[in-house]
Amino acid sequence: GTAPAGWRRLVGAERTSLGQLHRIVQTVLGWHQPQPYCFEIAGQRYGQPNPDDPNDPTMDARRYTLGQLQQHGPVPMAHSVGGGEGAALLRIRVEAVQPLTALAAIPDCLDGRHQPDGSAFDIAAARLRVQALQTQPQKAGECLI
Repeated sequence: GTAPAGWRRLVGAERTSLGQLHRIVQTVLGWHQPQPYCFEIAGQRYGQPNPDDPNDPTMDARRYTLGQLQQHGPVPMAHSVGGGEGAALLRIRVEAVQPLTALAAIPDCLDGRHQPDGSAFDIAAARLRVQALQTQPQKAGECLI
């Protein structure tokens, strides 16, 4: 059989980069190991460009924010996590973005249903995992909100 569709409703700031969004999504799903990823948005690939390939068309996901991408309305995107045949393909839709000052606690998980394996979704645990991202040390120059 197939697992029921899962979904999450998240809130984040307009200055959240796609790289940060990947980390937030990975955290809310309970995935703890770093995974390769990419986003497909309007035919453009965003992710981690290969520094050894000058012809790699991948745009650096750390340089593009939700606010930049959402200027012209809702943004549908495909988010691929992991590599090879075990990759997960997630559909994401950025409905709106808010300035940092308008948000109480970000990032945050507001709602959801089902885990990727079909098990029940625990919103309290998801909220704690996502909110804990704010207390984790970041790499130099990286901000999660």
